[in-house]
Amino acid sequence: MSRMRLTRPSVAVLIGFSLPLAVVFLLGCTVATKVLAANAQPDPTCGSAEECFSAVRGQMAQAGGSAVDQEKSQAMVDRLRVVMEQYPGSIWAKRAGLLMGVLLAERDPAEAVRFLKAAQRDLPLLEDYIRFWIAGSLLKLGDASQAAALFEVIPQAVPDTLLVSQAAFRGGEAWYKAGQCADAIGLLDRAVSLEPQDPSAPPALVSLADCQLRENRPDDALATLRQLWVRYPNTPEAGVAMAQLSRSVNGEAWRPMPNDLYGRAVSFLNLSLHVEAVDEMQKFLVAAPNHPRRNEARLKLGLALVRLRRYEQARDIFQGLAAERIAESDEAAVWLARIYLRQGDGARLLALRQSFPKLSLSDEQRGAILLFEGTWLEDGGRFDEAIARYRQAAQSRESAGTRADALWRIGWIRYRAGSFRDAIETFQEVLNGKEDAQFTPQVLYWMARAMEPLTDRDAPEVYLRLCQRYVYTYYCQLASARAKVPSSLSASGDASSQAASLPSGNGKTEVGQDVHYRKALELKTLGLDQDAARELVSLTDRYARDRRILLELSALLNETGAYYPALRVARLYFQDALERGGEPVPQVLWNVAYPTGYLSTIRAHAGSLVDPYLVTAIIREESQYDARAVSRVGAVGLMQLMPGTAQTVARRLGLPNVIRDELFDQETNIRVGIGYLKQLLQQFSGNVILAVAAYNAGPPAVSTWAAKNGDKEPDEFVELIPYQETRQYVKRVLRSYREYHRLGRGTCDARSLDKVC
Repeated sequence: MSRMRLTRPSVAVLIGFSLPLAVVFLLGCTVATKVLAANAQPDPTCGSAEECFSAVRGQMAQAGGSAVDQEKSQAMVDRLRVVMEQYPGSIWAKRAGLLMGVLLAERDPAEAVRFLKAAQRDLPLLEDYIRFWIAGSLLKLGDASQAAALFEVIPQAVPDTLLVSQAAFRGGEAWYKAGQCADAIGLLDRAVSLEPQDPSAPPALVSLADCQLRENRPDDALATLRQLWVRYPNTPEAGVAMAQLSRSVNGEAWRPMPNDLYGRAVSFLNLSLHVEAVDEMQKFLVAAPNHPRRNEARLKLGLALVRLRRYEQARDIFQGLAAERIAESDEAAVWLARIYLRQGDGARLLALRQSFPKLSLSDEQRGAILLFEGTWLEDGGRFDEAIARYRQAAQSRESAGTRADALWRIGWIRYRAGSFRDAIETFQEVLNGKEDAQFTPQVLYWMARAMEPLTDRDAPEVYLRLCQRYVYTYYCQLASARAKVPSSLSASGDASSQAASLPSGNGKTEVGQDVHYRKALELKTLGLDQDAARELVSLTDRYARDRRILLELSALLNETGAYYPALRVARLYFQDALERGGEPVPQVLWNVAYPTGYLSTIRAHAGSLVDPYLVTAIIREESQYDARAVSRVGAVGLMQLMPGTAQTVARRLGLPNVIRDELFDQETNIRVGIGYLKQLLQQFSGNVILAVAAYNAGPPAVSTWAAKNGDKEPDEFVELIPYQETRQYVKRVLRSYREYHRLGRGTCDARSLDKVC
């Protein structure tokens, strides 16, 4: 029988996964083996144990996960040493000992174990974390068996630990290094099942397959390698799997089956790697002409081609699907209408109506196609026909949003035509329906704008009504610029008005007794913010019904630098207050909803042309501060950069070639993103609206729009942006930009939307 032997990839995460953030601060630095040297002198800058300890924590936060030089790392060690020597027995000395153990895990793991074992006695609340760090140090010392055993028992020792998957990954790898494959297999398989999206999953599968071969389980190894190749197609480990699979398995050459090709294509789609997805999906369609998922694959292939803007190819696929009267026909027809509109093919778009009787379109799908038709007719100046289409769409029974959208468009046509009374009447139709947070403020604003040419005395009252109901919105910002809205409507709220209702964290509230909350506070005090954030995130669903607790959890997440989960809580549970006001909004919630944690990095690269608050607004609306975000079209990281665009900008900035994975690095992403934004501001003469629109839709499209509608007032130009996604994006960014200025400086000096504050 032929046996495979896996070639191990050089992947650092095999041994470095999930070590605390603090470990990296000592990488590459020389640290004394004995940190408690007898001749150590107290640091004269420390006035108390807490002050010394806090100084170390501040240095860790300042480094932000980057390695520090030898002098700074030694200063951290010296301060911790002072705490332990000068304040023995204090809680700060105990914390200093634990943190010393964490920091020494890479450079002096034997000494780290000594400190961490002492911390087990001193800080039992963190038993699972301390065991995890001890096991990591033992693994570093080469004692893989003892490390593996310690990793494995963490869930038994601390049943409610959140380190189950991390311990399984590290424990499985430790057993693998110890040559104990029988023990490694179960842990590695469990780890991947628990956290399939974890970065350690692909290397874990490599080890798992190798162990299965060693244990004479070739069929299981084959299944593991197939899983690796299919589910993690863009990793180095997928290449290792393919190399092994290409060799003989049980004496036969392996070839991917159609299901493998389809699964791999879907994996590429989920990663927004559309070029690769198209290639794999086409291979699947060639290999499996009668596969039951063939039509589903065709639809996905069409969507991938749309993301790549290969509209002609996508159109052909959707035309075929729409004509075949199958399950995918209805969705294909909607996408086909979207493509016809994008390509300006009005004849074919209008001809789609003839297919309606043959399709089983839902009310919402039918309404979407009618809206596309109306948009094309409106753009061509055929306003009466456009209004007729919109009226048909407004009859949708399933979607109130479709109805409001259609009526808004009718009112907008009448406004543009100067039929202001008819526009007001139509806008009132929208307001008479179900209140819609998207359309109600928009309709109120343009109703007031339609009243102005009529010298209607009610216009100021409508502006006021808008800002009373939707005070922190884009349209209230516009209204405030056109009418005198009382300043009380734009105040940020009194932080003290709700301070008394916040949980104190002193154990008197339900959350104060929660072990994960107490762990989070201790880890945060230690400066181990990533671990603290893990504990806090676990609490947000548990206390979803208690707004006071959610407010505190979001604030703590924000303080640990976990801006994305903090902002997620704010948007999920406090969106109404943050947009409509009505209740006092504590300052702490504004801090969560409008993060500023990257301002120092932004300012370092922004220069004089780019307003740092404009960058923070773009990050907020592009990625919600998720550094690992990938959009459906493949944009990456905080500022959602397309890899091709990033490479071009990097070359212009004189930077080395930036590959896709490097865009997940926060500073790299921000630096390149600012470079691109600066380029757009220069190209469009500092016009904020055009630069922001181009950031989303690309400069060529925006240049076309500017040539056509550049003479319009800024608020009208925004409403005339043809791409709905870009139109809404511009509104969101402009709103956040001015909110950042309101919160940071009290106001935005620019009255016009297209000007920098």
